[in-house]
Amino acid sequence: MRILDILILSWRQLKERRFRSILTMLAIAVGVTTIIALSAQAEGVKEEITESLGKLGPDTMIVTVRGRMPFTDADIARLRGLEGVATVTPMLIRTTRVTGIEDPVTLVGASSMDLLNFLGEVRLLDGTVYLDVPAPQVLIGHDIAIDEIGQVRYKAGQPILVKIGKASILMTVVGILDTYGTSPMIQPDNAIFLPIQYLKTIVRGGGYNTIMVKATSVKDVDKVTDLISYVFGGRARVTSIKQITETVLNVTSQVNLLLLGIASTSFIAAGLGTFNIMMISVLERVREIGILKALGMKDREVLLLYMIQGVLIGSIGSLIGLLLGCGVAYIIPLILGSFTIGPRGGRGLGSPLSFTPVISPFYIGIATATSIIVTLLSSAYPAWRASRLRPVEALRYE
Repeated sequence: MRILDILILSWRQLKERRFRSILTMLAIAVGVTTIIALSAQAEGVKEEITESLGKLGPDTMIVTVRGRMPFTDADIARLRGLEGVATVTPMLIRTTRVTGIEDPVTLVGASSMDLLNFLGEVRLLDGTVYLDVPAPQVLIGHDIAIDEIGQVRYKAGQPILVKIGKASILMTVVGILDTYGTSPMIQPDNAIFLPIQYLKTIVRGGGYNTIMVKATSVKDVDKVTDLISYVFGGRARVTSIKQITETVLNVTSQVNLLLLGIASTSFIAAGLGTFNIMMISVLERVREIGILKALGMKDREVLLLYMIQGVLIGSIGSLIGLLLGCGVAYIIPLILGSFTIGPRGGRGLGSPLSFTPVISPFYIGIATATSIIVTLLSSAYPAWRASRLRPVEALRYE
């Protein structure tokens, strides 16, 4: 018998028990959908974080102060003199409040020339960047200037009342930033930037609590990290973007494996369902198998007949799961976003999360291969039983 004839016969037998076959395919599709949808979330989060870290560059280190003693200008000079250090960007970062905004915002004192170092690029909606002079002029983030429903709170040229310590200081908004999303150091959308010379004059201590250091090359990062730790001892905490990236990739890989393991358990039910439908199919067609063998059909052709049915169930089920998985992958952030507390305390109903799901061909391949392997294994014994039937056994069944 030709392989095409066996394929047509396999498909015809599945169509005869259409409803049962569809349910089995849907059971397979559930497993594929789960793997694709969940892996897309983990891959999307990984992509968002690595892209955010990439803005700073793998040669970047973040030095934060431990305790209450801030970094001084002498410390900055000492860092600039270390071997392997390309640039040193001192900053003074504090949490503050703004009149009219309920939640706290981040106040960042930094030179306007250094904004490129940790923003990647300065994208403005309105106004311009402040000058490096000790004056009360600020560059505000998108979420401070515009609320969650799109209403404008502040425009360039307008005053803004910022609380620093116990004092409330009136400052002038000179520029408004575009949206940036997440960042490993600060959230630019919810931050206020101002000249560090001015902030040092109104903050007690007058030092720096954060320093961004860039190495001359990625190869020097570990050496520079060790040097900074040696120079400052317990006064400072050194974190390299390279280390953060490696940790993120490791964690997301572990999460993906966990999600893959959880999703794969759904194939157990799908395998049992396939085994059940194939055994019933064999028992229902004993007379038919006996007649086919009496007409000259060989054992291996009967075996192939039922194995092809298993492949068809797995292939069609995986195709359905692929289509459903791609859709569910993009629906999940919308659902989760509706229950996520926004940065200013709002629910943000109907707004998506800050990452975009990434559907990986690797996990599509894993899900498809798993579904076909499961159906093949589930079909193996029923196919063997069918191949061992003899024409004379058909006489036992009415």
